[in-house]
Amino acid sequence: MPNKQQKFDAIIIGSGIGGLTVAAMLAKQNKRVLVLEQHFTPGGFTHGFERKGGKFHWDVGLHYVGEMGEGSPYRSLFNYMTNGKLKWQQMPDLFDKFVYPDFTFAVNADVNRFKADLIQQFPHEKAGINKYFKDIQSAATWFIFHCLFELFPTFLQPILKRIFRQFGKIATQTTQSYLDSNFQDLQLKALLASQWGDYGLTPAQSCFGIHGVVVTHYFSGGWYPVGGGSAIAPPMIETIERAGGKVMTQRRVTEIIIEAGVAIGVKVANAAHPVGGSGAFASAIASLRENREPDTYYAPKIVSDAGAFNTYLKLIPPSVSVPYRESIRDFAKGEPVFTLYLGLKESPTKLGFQGENHWIYETYDHEAIGQARSLAEPLCAGRRYANSMRIDSDNSPQFAYLSFPSLKNDSAQGHTAEIISSANYDSFGQWQGHTWRKRGNDYTDLKSQISDSLIKFVESHYPGFQDLIEYAELSTPLTIEHFNGSDRGSIYGIPCIPARLEQPWIGSKTPIKNLYLTGTDAFSPGIVGAMMGGVKTTILVGGWWGVVKMIFNIV
Repeated sequence: MPNKQQKFDAIIIGSGIGGLTVAAMLAKQNKRVLVLEQHFTPGGFTHGFERKGGKFHWDVGLHYVGEMGEGSPYRSLFNYMTNGKLKWQQMPDLFDKFVYPDFTFAVNADVNRFKADLIQQFPHEKAGINKYFKDIQSAATWFIFHCLFELFPTFLQPILKRIFRQFGKIATQTTQSYLDSNFQDLQLKALLASQWGDYGLTPAQSCFGIHGVVVTHYFSGGWYPVGGGSAIAPPMIETIERAGGKVMTQRRVTEIIIEAGVAIGVKVANAAHPVGGSGAFASAIASLRENREPDTYYAPKIVSDAGAFNTYLKLIPPSVSVPYRESIRDFAKGEPVFTLYLGLKESPTKLGFQGENHWIYETYDHEAIGQARSLAEPLCAGRRYANSMRIDSDNSPQFAYLSFPSLKNDSAQGHTAEIISSANYDSFGQWQGHTWRKRGNDYTDLKSQISDSLIKFVESHYPGFQDLIEYAELSTPLTIEHFNGSDRGSIYGIPCIPARLEQPWIGSKTPIKNLYLTGTDAFSPGIVGAMMGGVKTTILVGGWWGVVKMIFNIV
């Protein structure tokens, strides 16, 4: 029989950092919260996985976080939600390296040194560089305040938006437009846009506001959680459960129950890991799962961390009138990626790496990297491979992000690396809908080709890298879509193009009473962006008084 007992003060759909933030903060207000996660591991993009009996450990989404120094607001917020159990380790002072065909630039954790290094390398652009560091702060501040408009009384919001809009000309233009208006040097323009992978949009697509938020976020360097990203969820879950709440995995929400325009509960299906094999037993188990009647849970508040796309188009029943469906369906799609997880035989410090990130570009033209490949050609093996990646004419990637989780985390047991590159989701059309680990030999062969290409690309810049590799495993957009449920395997939610700033469905509030969004689509991309989406949603769900008490506890 379905469970129809109303035991909880709120139900959270998804256990990403946005969902866990709402749950943990409500738990701090003595609310009992139920968190439902479709994956077998909680944490969303903060979770990790292991191979070779635990020898190698990787994080699937967290690669570094800014503004986590002692006493910073974000560090204090994490301390509050985890009762001080989450620790952070600072990355090297030179935490990011931008690698281009004819020069390499290292970003210093001291913002003044960062600016001075830019001026030293591009002295003819000194005036523009000084202006850039002022403008980028203004753009970031404007973007953050724009995300907080929902916290003002409803009747004031239209007036405030009209007044505030006139100050957002810098933030609402594209990043490329700003760079073209203020700089002449092509190398400098490319260099300043090098971190676009942190928000998933090339300069001609992204709004300068989100560029400002991300770049200023790292003005004091990068940080990494001790124990890796998977160390974040457990102490937050402990906080939730201490207040009588519960986090359930392998529980996929199939529908938000809405009566008379009010969200009152959810329907939940068993999302257990697929049974291997193709015999009668596996078929019987699959049939039982498919035909099992959904469980039903009720609560006075429902919060979705599944993203605007999934919430409006998949979870709210079609019979419920929602004005935004077509707009969301037709909106620009986020950028999917490949991630190649590597286990290493020995420390990469052998090759001079110290834990910094490497952004490797074969061109100064970021738009060429982001340009989608045509799928008009037949999908023979070679062409299918070419179409699946953002590559040049000789089947070599044009971009890769290289990171070393084990060098950022002193508690790591084995040495690891990750290579990330942009992907073309449409090239995987023939495997869409196929079960994880059951996509056939062609899919496996394609993954091997892509993995080899990424390794060779890094090897061409850092000779000896390939000899360090003991284990390799590739994640494709289909992997992300399967585990995370994100639209087309996108990792950053609704993309932060300028048009996003005008959409009424971006934010925590929905037109359905007692239904809220959290996470990146409530605020901005990234771990901290999703967490701040959770903070905003908590204020709207639990009220200002609970947040005032929280602030006193944090301070």
